[in-house]
Amino acid sequence: ILRTCEAVISGSTALHLLLLECRTPWKPTDLDIYVPQHNLTLIQNRLKVEGYTTIDELAVNKVGYHYSHVSHVLVVSKDQRKINIVMSRTATALSPIFQFHSTAIMNFVSTNTIFCSYLTLTLRSLSMVNAGPLYYS
Repeated sequence: ILRTCEAVISGSTALHLLLLECRTPWKPTDLDIYVPQHNLTLIQNRLKVEGYTTIDELAVNKVGYHYSHVSHVLVVSKDQRKINIVMSRTATALSPIFQFHSTAIMNFVSTNTIFCSYLTLTLRSLSMVNAGPLYYS
């Protein structure tokens, strides 16, 4: 699904994968998949085939993405599993990731790599605040 939809996994799941060696005391409760807007129908159809149903569509102003390349967020679920499909306003799924509020979650997992923008900080359990949203939202 990630490859065909040009999507990546980010958020707490990507951070948790990066910190496996640190034995984090928390586990992600959902999966955040970032996808370019032109692949919305494709990912919805792929997840529908897998048994997921859309349970909510969140407007950007309701999820705290005022200053960002996020178009909107679809929430889908199957049994106890929940996926947030985060739609980018741009041709790439990556642009919203670099606008997160903190460097700790500026990471993603693709079909062939795990990327961390601030590896040294992240692996030391440190982060910096991204001031952009404070000034531009």
